[in-house]
Amino acid sequence: MEGKLLGVDFGLKRVGLAVCDSLHILATPLPVYYTKSMRNSIDYVARVASEQEACGVVVGLPLNLDGTESVQSGRARTFAKNLGKVSGLPIELFDERLTTVEADELLLEAGITRAAERAKLVDSMAAKVILQGYIDNNKIH
Repeated sequence: MEGKLLGVDFGLKRVGLAVCDSLHILATPLPVYYTKSMRNSIDYVARVASEQEACGVVVGLPLNLDGTESVQSGRARTFAKNLGKVSGLPIELFDERLTTVEADELLLEAGITRAAERAKLVDSMAAKVILQGYIDNNKIH
């Protein structure tokens, strides 16, 4: 995918979002979206993708540590499929194992020590980690 990309850490209560530049160098977190339904999330993410002029979306695929799929994997796949239909954009799924742990560690390193503050930011930071991982994995050598 060429151009700006939107990264998504899909959840049933919160959706983390991040965007990268058109050169695919750096992912930057966006505000967390608090949702009531998958449909609301799909519409919101499609709108953000349009506003950010994204050319594609990378959705985190939550796998078990052994690489097998979970119930949440199916939800993420359904979300990604429907987001593609609504937004008209290409959607990629990217393994998100341990991204929330990494995101929490990054927030701690940034000096955000209060758990309540980290909880407000961790989903968007996880989306940043997902998107940055996708970018780094797909660099042309």
